[in-house]
Amino acid sequence: MSVLKPGTFCVIIGGCPENIGLIVEVIARLEIFPYRADTYKIRTVSGRPFHQLWSSSGQLMRGNSNECITDRHKLRPLVNPKDEEEVRNSTVKHVRNSKRELVACPS
Repeated sequence: MSVLKPGTFCVIIGGCPENIGLIVEVIARLEIFPYRADTYKIRTVSGRPFHQLWSSSGQLMRGNSNECITDRHKLRPLVNPKDEEEVRNSTVKHVRNSKRELVACPS
């Protein structure tokens, strides 16, 4: 997986079920956890606290903070459509070609 830069907006796709779907911002990549491959400090974009967080003692906390530490595999970056123009154009061409082929085929 790619390294996320500070300021990148992401959606949470894993972890505590009540946090899935939240939009967050990457604050920093943390390299202080040698036993974890890719760890990030994140915060909610809305400023509201996370619904669920695990404390260092293993207790589940509710609505305690709007910042936390998480693993990279639980985050998916949100893509700015302006940065993905080539991908969008190639997809549109593919769909147009598919429609032409479908129309030309006898049923």
